[in-house]
Amino acid sequence: MIEPYYGEFLINPIPLELSLNFCSHKCGYCFANLNNPVRKLNAPRLMRFLADYRNRDTLPATLLKAGYPVVMSNRVDPFANSNFQQTLPILEVLSQLGIPVQFQTRGGKGIEDALKIVGPSVWYVSITFQDDAQRRAVEPGAPSIPARLDLISQLTDHGHHVVAGLNPLVPDWIPDPEPLLDQIQAAGAWGVWIERLHLNTDQIKNMSDREQDAIGQDLLAAARRRKCAPGHEAHITRARDYATGLGLHVYSVGQPVYSDFFDIYHRTYPATFPTMQDWINYCYRTYMPGDIISFNDFSEFMTPHLPHGQHRISHYLGATARTLWKQYHIPNEMTYRQLLGILWDQPTIKTGIAKSNNFAYAAQRDNENLTVLIDDIDELPYMVFLPWVENYYMEVEV
Repeated sequence: MIEPYYGEFLINPIPLELSLNFCSHKCGYCFANLNNPVRKLNAPRLMRFLADYRNRDTLPATLLKAGYPVVMSNRVDPFANSNFQQTLPILEVLSQLGIPVQFQTRGGKGIEDALKIVGPSVWYVSITFQDDAQRRAVEPGAPSIPARLDLISQLTDHGHHVVAGLNPLVPDWIPDPEPLLDQIQAAGAWGVWIERLHLNTDQIKNMSDREQDAIGQDLLAAARRRKCAPGHEAHITRARDYATGLGLHVYSVGQPVYSDFFDIYHRTYPATFPTMQDWINYCYRTYMPGDIISFNDFSEFMTPHLPHGQHRISHYLGATARTLWKQYHIPNEMTYRQLLGILWDQPTIKTGIAKSNNFAYAAQRDNENLTVLIDDIDELPYMVFLPWVENYYMEVEV
């Protein structure tokens, strides 16, 4: 079914996702397969929704009517053996309805047919290994690495835009990222999305013995860490620096640097959600380090790109919302500006603004204590724009 892309709010500019069946690529570290291995698309329900979405007032229908695209798919590969036969007729319907699509894939079957259906789109092509024998042990049903590099060239030759996903980038799997990044750049990719491998304890428990053996206990231990292991962090930094030197646009969630990575998304689709990266770029262009920013500054940047009216959107707050409901009144329906206010005010939320290493709450010292400065208009704290700040609070002079 088409659903809001709740977990990627302010991270990914595509606000809707369409997930299909359990993915037969069977990548051993796949969070979606580990969380729910028996997923199955309800195709009749999807088609009923698409046939009637213009007469509905649900959030997915509202977003589609406003021209926002759908990603296929955050949780499965649309071109895996288990999905491509359903992907193609769905793409036909989406194309007839004028609904744009963004793809996340490792490649597979049906792509040549898909290229005859969809117009210029953004494709995220995942590449996580250099040695294909090692890849087969962890991603047994997925296409080879050479096939994925060929796919990038094929897509760009057809006028599509590609970002490569070194997600995850693991030193044992890609020991020397530079030759791979050279190939990605030569194939015509716009940028590269780089992340560490992260798995929680339950996901690891859900792995088969074969999957755990293929990944290895040392790597699983590193994946469980709350923060990136030092050796992995240095490896990622090296890859990011080299990719930037090649002219690739680089993105990692939470990065505190300027990046045009998402420009290709915004230019390709008629409507997209704003991201924290867009806001960070704006701050670099507009403010000086140490400048104080109000919530209204943030809201005026974000809300023109978000739907109007009230919606049931508390799911964007994630599991943290259960704790917040015990302390604050979170309405069943709210505007996106209200949602942004909660993200501005609450550093405990995964996508809270203070989580970024570019912002800290502005505070003044009162004797030995810091008191956060509150804007009387919105009754929300001021923040300081300060790249690479690691504290949640920053003492300022007013």
